[in-house]
Amino acid sequence: MPYIYRMPVGYGTESAKRMKAELLAAFDEEVAFGTAVGFTGFQGWFYQFQGDAETLAYLAYDRPDLLDELAAWQEKVLLKQVEMILDARLFDYLLLGGSGAITLCSPSLFDRYAFPSIQKITRLCKQAGLPTMLHCCGKQMHLLRRCAEDSDLNSVNPLEIPPMGDCTLAEAKQLVGHKLSLMGNLHTTDLMLRGTVEQVKAAARQAIDDAGQGGGFLLSTGDQCGRDTPDANLLAMVEVCKTYGKY
Repeated sequence: MPYIYRMPVGYGTESAKRMKAELLAAFDEEVAFGTAVGFTGFQGWFYQFQGDAETLAYLAYDRPDLLDELAAWQEKVLLKQVEMILDARLFDYLLLGGSGAITLCSPSLFDRYAFPSIQKITRLCKQAGLPTMLHCCGKQMHLLRRCAEDSDLNSVNPLEIPPMGDCTLAEAKQLVGHKLSLMGNLHTTDLMLRGTVEQVKAAARQAIDDAGQGGGFLLSTGDQCGRDTPDANLLAMVEVCKTYGKY
């Protein structure tokens, strides 16, 4: 497995220090500066195999022991990376990136191959006092339940609505809002790309109404916005944050 995921031997922070200094100089308001790592699972592994996700699906049934071995080794690499990040004492939070973690596999496969590394990374960060956020576009409700029940994760995004995902803010808030901070989830195409300014404002206010009660909500889009998204729509979302969203 070392030829797929190499154990890190050092962590350079000079470029990150420059970026943080530029960020702090550019904004008068309080800002948060973070970095990111991945976590184990199908969402990253299909890059490593000829045949992509199809090959992984066969391996999960024919040779699950090989995927167990892959997960165990990658987890060691990730935990070493996290230790180096914590030792740097430079960041305000750590993002766990896992785009499509459940969209590309079943909940049971997620529980076996991805969730254990999430548990260990978030526990390590909690012990060091560093908040964690997890990104997983696509389906996410199963992940929300698991992370709220049995991990030290602090926040999750982007909570995409159907059909791209399976989340609505009101349901997510009711289910895990007592444990996890929620970030999302204005639709990136139907609303942000094609909608009007007034539609964006209305949807942003509705999102705050659905998930803002009691705090712990960050208004944002449901994953990345397309290149041609009108600036006016992005600014409309920010305006609602400033005029309607403070608590």
